[in-house]
Amino acid sequence: MVENDMNSKVALVTGAARPWGMGREIALGLARKGHDIAVVDVRDDWGSEAAETIQKETGRRAIYVKTDIARRADVEAMVRAVLKELGRIDVLVNNAAIVQTQPIERMTDELLDRMFAINFRGTALCCQAVIEPMRRQKGGRIVNIGSAITAGPTPPLRGLGLYAATKGAAMALTKVLALELAPDNIMVTMVAPGFMHTAQGSESPPTEQDFKRGRKQLMGRPLYPAEVADVVVYAATCPSHALTGQTIHANGGVILV
Repeated sequence: MVENDMNSKVALVTGAARPWGMGREIALGLARKGHDIAVVDVRDDWGSEAAETIQKETGRRAIYVKTDIARRADVEAMVRAVLKELGRIDVLVNNAAIVQTQPIERMTDELLDRMFAINFRGTALCCQAVIEPMRRQKGGRIVNIGSAITAGPTPPLRGLGLYAATKGAAMALTKVLALELAPDNIMVTMVAPGFMHTAQGSESPPTEQDFKRGRKQLMGRPLYPAEVADVVVYAATCPSHALTGQTIHANGGVILV
C-alpha cells in the first residue's frame, strides 16, 4: 500500500474493472499521472483485480468500490467510501455504460429503462454526487464518455438508436453542467470514442472478428482502448479551462466533425 499523501489527487472511474476495457486503461493512465484511483464497478472479481493491478503497476493507491450506478443510494455510499479511504475526489470519469443493439420497433420497456438507467441516470447521479466534494476543494474535473454516433450515422452499425439517445442525453447534460459549475472551477467535458477493440458487454476478450469489424475506419482497424484513454486522461488533467462544455471526438476519423 502506498503511503497516504494528502497532496495526492484522486480519480474515480466508473466501469473500470473489465480487464480489456477502456475504463481500466483510463484508470491506469490517470494513476500514471499521479492520481490515486477508485475503481467503481459491479464485478467483484474484476474490480478487486483491477485495483491490485493499478497499485502494482503504478505505485498509486487504488481501491475497488462495488456500485450499481443506477441506484442513488449506491452512488452516495460510493462517494462516501472514496472520501473516507482516499480523502478527496478531483476527477470523475463516467465510463460505465451498456450497449445492446435493437431496432426501435422491437424495443421493450425493460431495455429502454435499463439503457437509460445505466447510461444516463448513472452518469447524472455520479455527477451530482461529486459536486459538493469538488466545490469544497475549489475545483475538479468531470469527463463523461459519449459516442461517435451522437455526431452522425455510423453504417453498418444498426440498431443503436436507443444507445445513441442515451449518449445524446449525456452530451446535453455535459453542456449544462459545464455552464452551472464553471463558477466553482469544475470543468465538465465529454470524450466521444469511435469503434473500439473492446468486445463491449462480452464476458470474453475481443476476438479477431471484432478487429475486422473496424476496418472501415480511416486507419483500417478499430481504435485500441488505450488510444482513447489517452484523450480522456488529457481532458481530465489539462490545466486549461478552454475545453469545458466541449465534446472531444476521439473516433479515429470515422466521423469528421
